[in-house]
Amino acid sequence: MRIFLMVALLGGLAAAVQAQEAGMQPKYDISSAIAKLPEQRDFFGTWLRSDGTYRVEIEAGEAPGTVVARYFNPNAIHVESAVFDAVEGQPRLEFVLRDEGYPGSAYRLIYLAERRVLVGTYLRPGGEPAEVFFVNQSEQ
Repeated sequence: MRIFLMVALLGGLAAAVQAQEAGMQPKYDISSAIAKLPEQRDFFGTWLRSDGTYRVEIEAGEAPGTVVARYFNPNAIHVESAVFDAVEGQPRLEFVLRDEGYPGSAYRLIYLAERRVLVGTYLRPGGEPAEVFFVNQSEQ
């Protein structure tokens, strides 16, 4: 009986190795956050910038593929436009601010699934781009 069990275990191990080599099973355990490809809905929610009282609220627009962004510091700042595009196949959110003290300032942000943050640049007309990141308020 012991010999039968040993043969069965070795046979099962050999089959698992062959299946892995044939690409039928994943070779590594990959976190779902890392394995997930970013998509538009990952941007939705309330995000807090790491270095101040800046907050952006992002939600789906009425038309498919559109987005609505609201920006606060700490009061509401008018968002002139908000669009999604793709950079090297990765979705990117860009929104432009047009208000007193915000003469066309813009954010360009991507979603990093492995960190669950929005990262990118803040561009102020005539100024140097600043690297920024936002954390989802629900994860604070």
